[in-house]
Amino acid sequence: MIIKQYQISLPADYRMQVIRDRVASRGASFDTFAGLGLKCFLIREKGKFGAMANEYSPVYLWPQTGSMWDFLAGPAFEAIKESFGVPLVNAWPGLVFAQSENSTDPTTIASVTREEECLLPDTNLTELRHREATIAAERVNATKGLFARAVGLDPRGWRLVRFDYWTQPQADLSSELLSYEVLHVSAPAFDDLMAPARD
Repeated sequence: MIIKQYQISLPADYRMQVIRDRVASRGASFDTFAGLGLKCFLIREKGKFGAMANEYSPVYLWPQTGSMWDFLAGPAFEAIKESFGVPLVNAWPGLVFAQSENSTDPTTIASVTREEECLLPDTNLTELRHREATIAAERVNATKGLFARAVGLDPRGWRLVRFDYWTQPQADLSSELLSYEVLHVSAPAFDDLMAPARD
């Protein structure tokens, strides 16, 4: 699994309704995108839920790298470049994906939170992965509204990134969390996220 996110910063006076309309008109085209495990169309609005700026920041989970390549080299990403310029694309090898046993429909995701953790360069990655898998499984099944967790590793900066997917709206989450509003969810290959990696 590969976790991917690009964060497009927008002007302070940008009308975020433009992004809402864009997602409303184009989001469904990803509902049948071959090989896409999960895409959440995310925004943060300046002055709301701790956001210091306007931001459009979709996050993707790709079960296989080939499908991610098809997106980056295809017309869908070309449309992003034409509208916003070439964004910095962050991608993390996935360590863990855990889904709640109590929820099965990814389209119920209403918000996403992101957190990072610095690691020491000599961190035992095998132990780290086991720890994160255990914690993720426990959290998604014990935390109300937590649908799933994806954990990735930045091996260049030695940082973990955790994305938590919530069925609760931003307003119901802790103000201490960096949270995003979900405008649309596409998950045509969602079941493949739980399959053993083949890459």
